[in-house]
Amino acid sequence: MFLYKFFFLSAFCLLVSCKNDISEISPALDKNLELAETLNAQQKYREAYYYYDQSFTHNEAQQYTKRMVYCLLRMAEIEKIECDYVGSEATATKAIALFDASIPTAYQVNAYIGLGLNFTHLNNFDDGLAYYDKALSLTDDELTRCIIQNNIAYLYSKEHHYHKAISILNKIENNPVLVAAPLEYARVLHNKGYFLFQLKRKEALSYMNKALAIRTSNYDDSQLVSSYMHLAKFYEKEQPQIAFGWASKAYSSAQNAVIPDDQLEALNLLFKTSADLDKKNEFHDRYIQLNDSLQKARQLSKNQFAKIKYDAQKIRVEKAEYQFKMYVYILLLALSIVIFTLLYRLTLQRNKRKLFETQYETETKISKQLHDELANDVHNTIAFAETQNLEQSANKEVLLHHLDTIYTRARNISKENNEIRTDALYEEQLRTMISTYASNDVHVILQHFDGVSLKWNRETKIVVFRTLQELMVNMKKHSKCSVVSLRFKNDDKCVEIDYSDNGIGAQKSTIIKNGLENVEKRIFSIQGTITFDTEPGKGFKVKMIIPN
Repeated sequence: MFLYKFFFLSAFCLLVSCKNDISEISPALDKNLELAETLNAQQKYREAYYYYDQSFTHNEAQQYTKRMVYCLLRMAEIEKIECDYVGSEATATKAIALFDASIPTAYQVNAYIGLGLNFTHLNNFDDGLAYYDKALSLTDDELTRCIIQNNIAYLYSKEHHYHKAISILNKIENNPVLVAAPLEYARVLHNKGYFLFQLKRKEALSYMNKALAIRTSNYDDSQLVSSYMHLAKFYEKEQPQIAFGWASKAYSSAQNAVIPDDQLEALNLLFKTSADLDKKNEFHDRYIQLNDSLQKARQLSKNQFAKIKYDAQKIRVEKAEYQFKMYVYILLLALSIVIFTLLYRLTLQRNKRKLFETQYETETKISKQLHDELANDVHNTIAFAETQNLEQSANKEVLLHHLDTIYTRARNISKENNEIRTDALYEEQLRTMISTYASNDVHVILQHFDGVSLKWNRETKIVVFRTLQELMVNMKKHSKCSVVSLRFKNDDKCVEIDYSDNGIGAQKSTIIKNGLENVEKRIFSIQGTITFDTEPGKGFKVKMIIPN
């Protein structure tokens, strides 16, 4: 919902910049840019995107950096509207790379705010905050600073740091410049009210109602929908009938403002709060239809944007090649690219095949766990509940024990196959996973671990995490050891991981049977090596070499 509210600031900055661009610089707007501006004003974003890209190419040939930056910022803004945050980030970053003394401050502020919003939507909060801080450091406009701080508060709310978000809003709430801008002031009041609601504070409703009054007097559906939606959430649990009324208003405003994401959220609230089963089905069907249509439209936009960029890049490359007179060098370069691409694709295909096999076996393992363990427990529990007198205390205790066993099994299966973070928190998550296998009976020693993953890509991080997880699961199931050691040795080329325990060991021929078949395949898929060393009564050792 917040994306469309934020678009106001982006459009404002760029429109002001556009006027300056036209009045202060002697060259007239090229025809592509004129047409792009017209289409953009009519909210025909996909068509506008094409002509902005054409204008960028024209101004690139003229070495007119300011107009190039302007076109890129407009394109980034359109990608953001279509929820292509990754594409918008790339386009805005391309614009920033062109910044020089000719670029107005308004352009720079707009670029950094746009990146802040993109990273917020991508849940990359650290980078989002860093770009908002850059924008704050550049602008002297008090209203713009208030809006940026409001955005920072929203970012903190996405992390559920509501106290920190409210603290920021408290500082700007009574700023005269902000109060003089009713719709921006309403945003701040509304956000504060909603954050207070998340903290279950009684003053939340008064803030949201005050914001609603301002928005009603300035009638703007794109903002009213936010008030209606959050008021519906406020009453959702305690007074669903009142919540249904607010959700109906939210849906109507979202339709008037043509904001499909808000329409989906309102339909979801209508479904939850409606007491009429037929209406629930109607809202559900509308939601599915709108969601499918929206996803298809956005994917189409992303594909179209990618094609426009690709075609423009292709034209630029062709022009460069045309100017390049030494045909032999071009031929050799093209041949090298082809060979490299073929080798890369062959390697990639081989790795994908190995990863697919590993994924299939992992899924089979999960299926077997669900069937052999969890399903049997559920069946036995159902049978017990159907045949026993549950009013007896002893039978209740047995039933609770069965349910606790089912919960524990389900949690363990989920834990072994949950999503793996590959960002800055990767090593912390890996360390936590390993430490969960320590107990009063098993001592886990981790040596030289910090910083080993700095050069690994996302695929390598996932493979190493899953491999070590399978080794620890194998240890817990089969080893009967009291000490487990994991030692990491890092150099420029590779990371060596040595695993050892003092358990009962095994015949090498039985290692695969103990569920470690995926370990080899995972390591081979990233061009690593792995060796097993074990004998009955002499513990279990594994050496892995992971390329950096």
